[in-house]
Amino acid sequence: MTALAVAVLAPLRSAQAGPDEAMVQAAFVANFARFTQWPAAVSPQRQGVMQLCQYGQREDLEQALRALQGRPLQGASVQWRLIQRAEEARGCHLLFVTEPGLALVALTGQPVLTISDQPGFVQRGGMIGLLRHGGRLRFEIHLGAASQAGLKLSSDLLSLAVGVIEAPLRREGAP
Repeated sequence: MTALAVAVLAPLRSAQAGPDEAMVQAAFVANFARFTQWPAAVSPQRQGVMQLCQYGQREDLEQALRALQGRPLQGASVQWRLIQRAEEARGCHLLFVTEPGLALVALTGQPVLTISDQPGFVQRGGMIGLLRHGGRLRFEIHLGAASQAGLKLSSDLLSLAVGVIEAPLRREGAP
């Protein structure tokens, strides 16, 4: 919890994305993984690998996330990969979305923790949205989306979020 709190409260030097912000975002991603439990059949511990995926081109974040490669996380070795389409995210444990355009609906119910710093990400069905609050990087959580995917987020993580949406995801066309 202390490591997560330190990352959550870490101030940013700039409002624009850059190397410092990318490193802080990568630290958030690692901490989100530590406070998430995947279904047993796809757990990183069982597979021995924590698949960390990125959708979209953003070189500074790519370098920061790649720095996690090979490191132990939840008893598994982190592997990073870049994906081009939502279908490629199946098998990922974590997916950082850097650009709009990913069809999140294709991942509904899949045990993939989706994270982004794109505005409105959790409102569109993403699970964790990074945002700037008073010069600090914070996050909001769509607990309904995570629960639908079979992911369990710790109460410690939930308590640090600036907002938590608990309602289940609604599929387009559903009442």
